[in-house]
This record gives sequence, structure tokens and C-alpha cells, in this order.
Amino acid sequence: MIMRSPKRILVIKFRHIGDVLLTAPLISTLKLGLPGSRVCAVVKPGTEAMLEGHPDLDALFVVPLRQTGESAFAFWLRTLKFLRQLRRERFDLAINSTEGDRGILLSWLIGSKARWGIVKKGREKTWQARLLTRQFQPVQGYIHTVIRNLALAAPLGLPECREVKLFVSEADKARVRELLAEQWFEPSEPNKLIHCHPTSRWMFKCWPADKVAQTIDWLQERGYRVALTCAPDKTERAFLESIIAGCKTRPIDLGGKLTLKQTAALSGMSRLFFGVDSAPMHMAAAMNTPTLGIFGPSGTFDWGPWPNGWVGDETPFPGRSGTKYQLPHGVVQDDRSCAPCGKAGCFSTKRSACLDELPVEKMKEPLAKMLALGPY
Repeated sequence: MIMRSPKRILVIKFRHIGDVLLTAPLISTLKLGLPGSRVCAVVKPGTEAMLEGHPDLDALFVVPLRQTGESAFAFWLRTLKFLRQLRRERFDLAINSTEGDRGILLSWLIGSKARWGIVKKGREKTWQARLLTRQFQPVQGYIHTVIRNLALAAPLGLPECREVKLFVSEADKARVRELLAEQWFEPSEPNKLIHCHPTSRWMFKCWPADKVAQTIDWLQERGYRVALTCAPDKTERAFLESIIAGCKTRPIDLGGKLTLKQTAALSGMSRLFFGVDSAPMHMAAAMNTPTLGIFGPSGTFDWGPWPNGWVGDETPFPGRSGTKYQLPHGVVQDDRSCAPCGKAGCFSTKRSACLDELPVEKMKEPLAKMLALGPY
């Protein structure tokens, strides 16, 4: 039956940057478990860098986004051209790896023979049942996102690949070295370099600027150099500037200067990464750099930095909150009964007490522990 050996497979991931990156093991599982197959992926604009250059991916498609000044007619013409391009692939199987409706609809519009997707029990829609040939229930329990994604390939009975792969070019590495050299850091000394990404598009995930500054000073007073990054966003840039203003020592400021691939390259050159629960944390872990994640409302069990090669059944970071390790990575989260709450700050205030009240001392111990291990 075609479901036992699909030859042309499309993985659909319409989510954010980190979500797309954590789909990489599913792609590798499909490609390596089905020799000779053609495995493709389709993602939203701005997230494609996470899969570009992946050796187990035969083609990467990006859904059209309406451009500034583009007429509705021109946009829909471009969209129809995109759909025709996907239809020409004649996919045997399309897997919508999120719970969204758009992926289900796309899998049907492009004429995939089999269409698999996630549908929450009690929220089924009649049209979803008609368009999908196989429905998955969301995996329950303290399960990491990587394992949740891999569960979508389980009916095929393939051996799992549990490595999150991220590839950067030599040009990206060279650009990062240039920027480091401009701020008087010798890139040939990676044992001294620490990458810190303290921002997120959701500021309720951020640790207070003054505490980040104190932590940077503590590290630099011990002979390390901390390179700070953030997205080219006004709010994130302002937050980074408040951190730098609060520092007694001088960190390396790369905020808004790096592409996603260059941010990953910086992590790959570093002895250690620490930062908030965001895409750069997952990128650093994918580069096999020891990674310490700072968590607030999100669960470490499903979003902690993935340790490549981990073989457990559920999550590398079991339990609800607190400081935990799955070396070479670790997570810090205030140990309180309400964490993680999964909300946009306490009572949806966009402020998270579990982060605001997390003391600097709780960061020093895990940082010292991970640095004492030496270069990984």
C-alpha cells in the first residue's frame, strides 16, 4: 500500500522559526527511512533559513506573502502559480505537522493522495474529516516537541532520527568573524566566547535587563567575553541597549546585525550559549553548543534545548519547573507551582513574575557548572 512506502512526501510547518527548526528530525526520519524518496517541506516566509541547506531535504517551498503595494489580483495569481508548482510534485503523502487549518487545506488543494494532520478531540470540524485521510490526536503528557513531531511518522514504522540539524555557510561564519574582530575579539579564542540572546518577540519571556547585565559582568570579570544578539526590531534593540547601559563591563554588541544563519554561526563558535526561550536557543543547541535556556511561562519539558542523540521516550527535562540538566544543555526556571502557565504573562499582563523574580544567583550556579565541563 502506498502508505507503507510513499515516494514523494511534503512536510507542512506553518509556525515560527524555532518550530520549523524542530521539524528537522521528522524530515531526516522520512528521508533516511525511505531510501529513494523525495522529501520536501513548505514553510512561512521568514522561517525558511532553518531548513535551507538541510541534506535530507530535496526541496523547500515558501508560501507566498502579499507584498507592499501588490494588488490582490497579482497576489492571487502568484498564489495560484505556487499551488500549481506543488501540484506538479504529485505528492503521495502530505503531513500537516501543526494543528492549524491552513496546512490541511493546502494538502487537499495540491492533490496529495494521502493527507495526515493533527485534530484536537472535541474540536473536529466536518470539513477536516473529509479532507484528511488520517487524523492524529495531539500527543499528551510531558513530551518534547521533537518527539511530538516524530510521532507523525510512526505509522510508517521508520527508525527515528533524533538529531536537529542546522547548516551554516562558510560565508556566514566569515562575516561573524569580521564583526567580532571589529569589536576587538579574536575569533580564534572560542573558549572565551559566550553567546547571549536575551530577547524574544514576546517580551513576557524575557529576564529583566538589569539581571542580564549583572550576569554578563559576572562572566566577563572571570575572563569570558559575552556577545549579545537580538532581532532587528525596535523593541528588542531598546531592550538590548538597556542591558548594555546597565553593564559595568563592555559586552560585544551584535544586536540586529546578524541574519538567522549568522546567529547560528556565532553560537557554533561559542563555548556556551545562554538566553531566553526563543529560536536562537534552539539554534544554539542544534549547533551542538552547550545551551542554558531561561524559561518563564513556557514548559521546559516540551521546549527545552534539544540534546542531539537523546533517546528517551518523553522529554530530556521532566517535571514542571526548576533547574534541570541534560548535558550538554540545561534549563533554569523559577521553581513555583504556577510555572509553566503557558500564558502571556501573569493574568495576561505581559509581565511574568517567574522571570521578574528569578534571582541572578540562580543563573550563576548552572553557568559555572556548564563552563566547568570545558569545551564540548
